[in-house]
Amino acid sequence: MTDIEARLDAYIEEHRERFLEELFVFLRQPSISTRDEGMGECAEMLAGLMRDVGIETRIIETPRHPIVYGEIFKDANAPTVLVYGHYDVQPPEPLDLWTSPPFEPEIRNGKIYGRGTSDNKAQIFVYVKTMEALRAVTGDVPLNIKFIYEGEEEIGSPNLEPFIRENKEMLKADLAYFSDSHIHESGRPIVILGLKGMLYVELTARGASTDQHSMRATGVPNAAWKLTWALNTLKAPDNKVAIPGFYDDVRPLTNLERDTVAQIPVDEKELLTYFGIDRFLPGRVQDGYYYNLVAEPTCNIAGLDSGYTGPGSKTVLPSVARAKIDMRLVPDQRPEDIMKKLRAHLDAEGYADIEIEEFNHLIPSRTPIDNPALPVIVGALRDSYGKEPIVFPNIGGAGPNYVFTDILEQPCFVVPHATHDQANHAPDESMDLEGFFNGIRTGVRIFPRLATALVRN
Repeated sequence: MTDIEARLDAYIEEHRERFLEELFVFLRQPSISTRDEGMGECAEMLAGLMRDVGIETRIIETPRHPIVYGEIFKDANAPTVLVYGHYDVQPPEPLDLWTSPPFEPEIRNGKIYGRGTSDNKAQIFVYVKTMEALRAVTGDVPLNIKFIYEGEEEIGSPNLEPFIRENKEMLKADLAYFSDSHIHESGRPIVILGLKGMLYVELTARGASTDQHSMRATGVPNAAWKLTWALNTLKAPDNKVAIPGFYDDVRPLTNLERDTVAQIPVDEKELLTYFGIDRFLPGRVQDGYYYNLVAEPTCNIAGLDSGYTGPGSKTVLPSVARAKIDMRLVPDQRPEDIMKKLRAHLDAEGYADIEIEEFNHLIPSRTPIDNPALPVIVGALRDSYGKEPIVFPNIGGAGPNYVFTDILEQPCFVVPHATHDQANHAPDESMDLEGFFNGIRTGVRIFPRLATALVRN
């Protein structure tokens, strides 16, 4: 640890309680993108917090929710890092399953509980406080930093790609960097080099014009049965997706990526206990929880709706049945191609009348594992956590990384600071208290080191 890093750590510790108070103000502001609750107010609050630490910030409107954009400019010849994140959160329901109210953050047993703690408000606030600490202790920020904090990640980032395409010059950078997701279950920090893509659709099957008495099941088609039979054609009992051509474009892992995945520690017995299951599903190429999480695409039924599902009984023959399907895609699969294959498959199986509505899609991305910034980030994490980091070539979650890797042509690194049991998207979402401060301690190390490593000749 250098003398400056020791002073930075001391500053973070000295202002620990104030940092938490400011974070809690941010967390108390609802920002539920799916129903436009508190979005404008939260964007204004975030912009104010950024300006308070010297980030030149403006709010840029989009067709739905605003983007909060900020800059710290040091020198035209200095390296530039683009920091991404999102200030929107998932709806908190069901409210009765929260131990404390979702928008009243509370510390219990070393964790901060509240909606947005891990996903993603606390993790973007890390970099606001990183800028404060660097300026207070060193008098400067060692490189150019651009911030793009969106308000639509939880609804599929529909306006992020157009914004990126329209502002490529403004968003030029040497690399993109953000914190989302969680650290390894062992407590070791991780670096994620890619995210899966996704195709999210709803399938609708129809029978009679209205629901019927179930006595008519001898002669009137049941939409729920039709949908069930159609869903049964999408995936086989061996866990392989049965849509013809689904795996055609899957990019296999390189030898270096396979070796890296093999080094990810895993206690499968502990994971089975955590999930409450007795075995993992078999893999298409090989078994192994992390190999398949990294390398394999999925076809998942996210929800089913048809007929009567209330208390007691109601003898009804449903006229409509719906299923929500999310397909996690890996490089080089493309959502539009998978959509065509899904349609062709259902048609060929006799289900041409089943409707498909696309809700959103994301393109998969993966930064090469030999990128020279990776060891710099790994070293900063090692020093701030006191533990050896784990590198993931890809992880199971989907996200908008492709806008950086494919459109802006920047390598992209994801460095999470939440714990693996953070319950994001669920009641009692939490952020490990020390994870929040580890994030700031990591930030004050990473940016100065990247300033040196990325310096231009």
